[in-house]
Amino acid sequence: MSTATLLLIVALLQQGFIALAWLAAAFGGLSRTAAAHWCAAAVCTGASLAIASLRGQVDPWVGFGVANALGVLSAVLIRRGGQIFIDKAGGDREHGLVLGCALLALVGLLAFREGPRAGVVFVTAVAVAWCLLRSAVELWQRLRFELGLREATLLAAPIVLVGSAFTVRALLAPLSSGLSVPLGTPGLAEGYFGLFLLASTLLLHFSLGGMTVMRLVRRFEHLSLHDALTGVLNRRGIERRIEAESQRLARYGTPYALLAIDLDHFKRVNDLHGHAEGDVALQAVARALETALREVDALGRMGGEEFYALLPSGDETAAAGAAQRLLERVRQIPPLVSRAGGPPTALTISIGIAVADDRREPRHELLRRLDAALYRAKDEGRDRAVSAKPPVSALRLAAD
Repeated sequence: MSTATLLLIVALLQQGFIALAWLAAAFGGLSRTAAAHWCAAAVCTGASLAIASLRGQVDPWVGFGVANALGVLSAVLIRRGGQIFIDKAGGDREHGLVLGCALLALVGLLAFREGPRAGVVFVTAVAVAWCLLRSAVELWQRLRFELGLREATLLAAPIVLVGSAFTVRALLAPLSSGLSVPLGTPGLAEGYFGLFLLASTLLLHFSLGGMTVMRLVRRFEHLSLHDALTGVLNRRGIERRIEAESQRLARYGTPYALLAIDLDHFKRVNDLHGHAEGDVALQAVARALETALREVDALGRMGGEEFYALLPSGDETAAAGAAQRLLERVRQIPPLVSRAGGPPTALTISIGIAVADDRREPRHELLRRLDAALYRAKDEGRDRAVSAKPPVSALRLAAD
């Protein structure tokens, strides 16, 4: 068995495994449409290699034209799958233009030139490089915000590397006939093109697979820290943020403010309007609270109709101002209309405020003061904010 034949078999097995992996991902609901595109890209690559191995035994229109057209189609499918993966629309016209121009160039070369290998390689490599490099830029621009700059760069780097290699191949194709030798023809081992195809394809799909897995991990992490109904942090998520601020207070003395927020008469809302409308009310309140807070603040749902708002580096004045903004924003929510024709129900909240500025105060004491302030706000008539009393240690110092 020749080296070229062995490389062809390995390449076809590799493409088949990649296609099956993406097919399984698609049926498993893992980026289904994007995975289907990448599966089709692997199939096209395998078909291109198989047809290219038959050059000299089949018509040149098939051996050169069809094989290289499938290679370009594979790159287009990879890019389109990437655009679907990042929800980027509007690229089909460019895809059609790239594929159409490549096909016209291949037809022209095969119709009017003898021995068109260098020209065919040049056209194919340019089209593939364009698709891959454009795809790398698009994926990096989106994923740097979703996964982080370092992760996005590491995942896009293999696609850039392969696209750059095809760019070099396009530039050298007119200068060296050795670089234009296709898979399955004599001289393949000398040109190392078969090894290049194996490595580049593996790099491409490894990068795409890494993006898919990392997004899945981040989504699981997001779901574990966020409330499914309102989209804000859940109890675990907000407690983790409070723990981080508590550590900053203990280490650097940086204070923070904590607001306990409770939707007034929520049981009445459920009784008059139903639990479905109660969920809608909770969602509306959560959106209103989020819009009234700063970007650095955190909002979490502790359970039921109770929320916590965390204000890093917040003092009593800042916390009181934030509480008033929250009260006003919730008052602006349109009242719920009763299905039985009764009077509409206005949504209001009660807020307890506690500032953590004493390193010696235990967490449970801070939360006790916060709950006491919230209950006072309810006892005094609701739809208001009440500040907690100072911690016990501060009262003792004042007495001394």
